[in-house]
Amino acid sequence: MKPILSVNQLRTSFFVNGKEIPAVDGVDFTINEGEILGIVGESGSGKSVTSLSIMKLLKDTPGKIVGGSIHFDGKDLLDLSEKEVRELRGKEIAMIFQEPMTSLNPVLTIGNQLREAIKKHLKYSRKKADEHAVSMLTQVGISRADEILQQYPHQLSGGMRQRVMIAMAMSCSPKLLIADEPTTALDVTIQAQILDVMKDMQEKHGTSILLITHDLGVIAETCDRVAVMYAGRIVEQGSVYDLFDDPKHPYTKGLLESIPRIGKRQERLHSIQGNVPMAEDWPAGCKFASRCPFVFDKCLKKEPPLLNVGEGRTSRCWLNENERKEEQVYES
Repeated sequence: MKPILSVNQLRTSFFVNGKEIPAVDGVDFTINEGEILGIVGESGSGKSVTSLSIMKLLKDTPGKIVGGSIHFDGKDLLDLSEKEVRELRGKEIAMIFQEPMTSLNPVLTIGNQLREAIKKHLKYSRKKADEHAVSMLTQVGISRADEILQQYPHQLSGGMRQRVMIAMAMSCSPKLLIADEPTTALDVTIQAQILDVMKDMQEKHGTSILLITHDLGVIAETCDRVAVMYAGRIVEQGSVYDLFDDPKHPYTKGLLESIPRIGKRQERLHSIQGNVPMAEDWPAGCKFASRCPFVFDKCLKKEPPLLNVGEGRTSRCWLNENERKEEQVYES
């Protein structure tokens, strides 16, 4: 399969009071055409900053990409001007943000917001743009699409607003869709419907999807491959089946053990002790060492590189050093 997106050694930092605080620290992954890649991890792992870096949406923040490359469809996005990136956004790369109420403009109707991208990128007339907008709303399961175009975001439910965001993102049939926590704050029934809509749109349009979430259930149901992030690094990567069947990194194991199992009685759910370390306090060795039940001396002194531990599988853990299939993928 041909990669549509290749992220190589991406490093993004925030500059506050003259101090550099790393948020994404050497991230590598690829997404193939028509594939769904999930990025999972706790809050503070660097998932959203990774997505904003790819979209180059850090301009009005203290954040800045300080290293690496982001190749999309043969072009390095970091070499493009702001004008060239604006042409790509919405047309070839689109993004769904985690809170649709703050992503939609509260003073513009749904129709005005949908038409904006359609007219800009597809050069449609007002009438044709309206017809396309109705078609997109219908495709994401919204009935009375003509009426919805006249309404404002506050008149819609959370699930409806998220469907509108998907319709808006998919209106120009982008090659890549980035979905940042698209089901946050939605109840489980609506969450399942939204995921079904995204998969259906992906199958219809052949769009590749980067799905960012903290929910492993969403990953299992939706994705082809998964990358586990912790403290600005990818610590494990592989197919969804392999990762759920045989996790290699202690952090991944901890995440999976914390999921309730149907038919299994437990007095207490498993939890990973401690918290993700703050970026300004990242330890010298393995960043997960302070929370790891398998920690030993080497973990505290030197951060493990990303090791190949099977076909298409990598893990950043010294425990995997003896079972690696070949030399390390990248140096720390």
